Amino acid sequence: MRNLAYIMLLSAFCLFACKPAPDKSTANADEKIFFPVNAYIAAQLHLIDSLQLPVARYYAGESHEDTTALNSAECRALAAPFLETDISDPKWKDKYVEESFADQSIPSVSFNYQTRDSSLPVKRVDVVLKPDPVQPDKVKSVYIEKLFKRGDTLINEKLFWKADHYYQVISTRQTATGQPVITKLKVAWDPTE
Repeated sequence: MRNLAYIMLLSAFCLFACKPAPDKSTANADEKIFFPVNAYIAAQLHLIDSLQLPVARYYAGESHEDTTALNSAECRALAAPFLETDISDPKWKDKYVEESFADQSIPSVSFNYQTRDSSLPVKRVDVVLKPDPVQPDKVKSVYIEKLFKRGDTLINEKLFWKADHYYQVISTRQTATGQPVITKLKVAWDPTE
């Protein structure tokens, strides 16, 4: 009986002694975890590419409007403004503040990220999820607002991603001496939206 108690005590000691040390990167309970917007957009683009969905581009600018069919590579290239800055990257996390709220009338859960740092191009990110008690929550939409200068031109971009249907970029470009030029680009792979 004494040997059995000794073996159990030794086994328990080995069990706790052999446990790996906690990872310091996840040990901090106060570490911010932002919604992975870039990973989500990349997954949506991968889905379009994998399923070879028909994609259409709708463009409206100052001088003309047109509609054209796109291939997957063109669809991915036009989505580049969504992927330029990943606020969930650790180097940006301390520059953004997260607020979240649930709206039971819709139902939805919204995550809002904003910065007060005027040097950052991404000013705001909103992610709206549809909660599900059984399945994982589903993204309904992503909205990104940017404001930055390129040369002498001030650019304001409003980017909207409607999950599984389309994305849209509304861009306003303004020089110090000229009138603002507004362009609207919509890329859709679900014709019902």
